[in-house]
Amino acid sequence: MNFNSIMKCCLMIALFLILSFQYMVSAYALAKPDTLIVYSTESGEASPAVHMLDLLAGHFSKQTTIVSDEHLAEKKISEFQQVIYLGEIKRTLPKQAIRVMNEAQKIIAIGYNADQLRPFSKLTFHKQEHTSQIKYTEDPTYRQLEKRITALTVQGADLQREFLLKKHEADLPFVIQTKEGAAYIGILNVVQHSELLAEVLEKTLPSSNQLTTKYLSLGNISPVTDEKKLLELGQYVTTRHVPFLIAVTPVWVDRTTGDEVTLSDRPKLVKVLKQLQSNGASIILHGFSRTYRTEDSGQDFEFWDAKNDQSITSNDPKKAEKKQSASHFSNEKDFHAYTRSNQQQETIYTEEKLTKGIEFLAQQGLYPLVFEVPHDAISQQGYEVISRHVSSLFGQVQLSDHTWKTAGAPPLVTKPAMLHGMTLYPQQSVEPASDQEGSNILTEQKIQSIQHLQSAAIGLSYDVESGITGLQNLMTLMDAIPSSEWLDLKKTKQTVQTPHVQIKTSGNGHIQVEQSNRAETKTVKRSGMENMLRILTVVVMLFIAAFAFYTLYLRLTMKKRIFKERKLGG
Repeated sequence: MNFNSIMKCCLMIALFLILSFQYMVSAYALAKPDTLIVYSTESGEASPAVHMLDLLAGHFSKQTTIVSDEHLAEKKISEFQQVIYLGEIKRTLPKQAIRVMNEAQKIIAIGYNADQLRPFSKLTFHKQEHTSQIKYTEDPTYRQLEKRITALTVQGADLQREFLLKKHEADLPFVIQTKEGAAYIGILNVVQHSELLAEVLEKTLPSSNQLTTKYLSLGNISPVTDEKKLLELGQYVTTRHVPFLIAVTPVWVDRTTGDEVTLSDRPKLVKVLKQLQSNGASIILHGFSRTYRTEDSGQDFEFWDAKNDQSITSNDPKKAEKKQSASHFSNEKDFHAYTRSNQQQETIYTEEKLTKGIEFLAQQGLYPLVFEVPHDAISQQGYEVISRHVSSLFGQVQLSDHTWKTAGAPPLVTKPAMLHGMTLYPQQSVEPASDQEGSNILTEQKIQSIQHLQSAAIGLSYDVESGITGLQNLMTLMDAIPSSEWLDLKKTKQTVQTPHVQIKTSGNGHIQVEQSNRAETKTVKRSGMENMLRILTVVVMLFIAAFAFYTLYLRLTMKKRIFKERKLGG
């Protein structure tokens, strides 16, 4: 092989490596945050409406970033494929925020202040109150909303009308798209009309999933549960060949005496739970004891101080006091120190409860794949702590750090920013009605409310104390949901971990469990880009080493040939 051939070969290798690197970078770029939510609120902080929008956008995005209009200048708008602006209040937007949003690749505006942005500056907006008839433009007739809506309707030239509302026999568009591709949504109450907003976003940001995901959990299972009732219900679902979930709380606390009963005290119940797990049921860890205060006001609130309506500030509820506001402190430094101390207490408490719950179940041979927050009540700090231990949540989400009375969930499986990487599977309890017919009506209404969504998720929790008849009726209703599939949690990727236990599913239907008596060695997780660069570096170094070796080989061969020629010539 001559020198020119070697150079051609090296150039081809280098070209291949460069193209491969560009491909890997492009693939990695697709995984970057692609949705930026910008908001304008009264307080300047993320409100329940912002969190609900985050929950909805998380279904259509790989990752979501949230920022107020005041701090938008700190973000590089070019990093995001789309920007969603939420104007919860009327206000004059900062000039810098307007400039940055006008540079967005794609923008969706919701609520007020859209007229200040270039794509919507020539449109006219009118507030329409208390109407209940809406339709998608391609639908033949209007439909009745469960709750009346107040919205901004739009007038302007060259608009593609997406959704209409009827007011005084007039067809008024409240969702439009401009010829440049910008979209406007006139819904003013995002929390109240989250299901409608989900439907609108599904038309604007199509989902890859075109089927309704449905799932059923048998809930309210604790050490005082009747194992015979549980077995009857579990066997019934199993015979229907439907994957299901069982929500288990490992400790029960008598609210009168404070005495505890644990699963280890109920071997027959544990045997039934393990049997159902073997037959295909997936386990949800539903708190450790579902108790913070033992009195009635705190029943089922384990990660929220319901008496003071605030996050946990003490491991001992008797020592928990009402949080003090900033006005009680002489300076900002002392207030921040006080706040940090409370957050540390909440972190310690949450870590302890979650770790004990996971490890207690694992010791009984029960392996939880996800977590459900008791009463759906916990702070943002609490969600961050939970995300260190589990990859998914079931239930609803608390939308405010100021009160537990703001829980909600989108009608979609989602991965929002507020859950720090966790996936949320929305779920609500089947409310026990005084008569079975009333219970069926409530369930049917819930199912019908998501029928206009192609990628909806409907998860229902059924209390084991409610009996077999109600479960049979519920299963019949869920079986009848069109274009739907049952969720088998073991066929999804889940991780639950503590220093002593790691439970994983890789999506093949099997559960992998590792347990130890000592804390596992910590490892540093590298990002995908870092791993690709390391692999590329190793490959390049190998080619350089091979090239150097081959060059050395040629030089030695050349020397031998020259030596032979000289010898022959001499």
